[in-house]
Amino acid sequence: MKKVMIIIRPEKYRYTKEILEQEGFDAYSVVNVLGRGKKQVEFSLGDEIHSTGDKNDHRLITKKLITIYINDEEEEKLCSTVIRSNQTEQAGDGKIFVVPVKRSIRVRTGEENENVLI
Repeated sequence: MKKVMIIIRPEKYRYTKEILEQEGFDAYSVVNVLGRGKKQVEFSLGDEIHSTGDKNDHRLITKKLITIYINDEEEEKLCSTVIRSNQTEQAGDGKIFVVPVKRSIRVRTGEENENVLI
């Protein structure tokens, strides 16, 4: 089992949600988050973001964080689906983090591990 954390642009969330559900990934959590990457950015009134190179600029950017728990064999399908639906080749497209899950328990029944995803 894996935990996949997906950070994307807020304006890409609805489209990503539709594509994820079409591909069978319909159970997940979503939260609004603030953060920034290593590269400094310059903000304008439009959607474009440009690097400033200023190491003292620490503004945080609003993003969506989608968390999905999947079986191991679904990892490649999920990652390629997210990339396909979010890639603009511009800084800020997002990140995907895949982490192994050691143990999971359904509180209601006590079921464990892969049975929790059913």
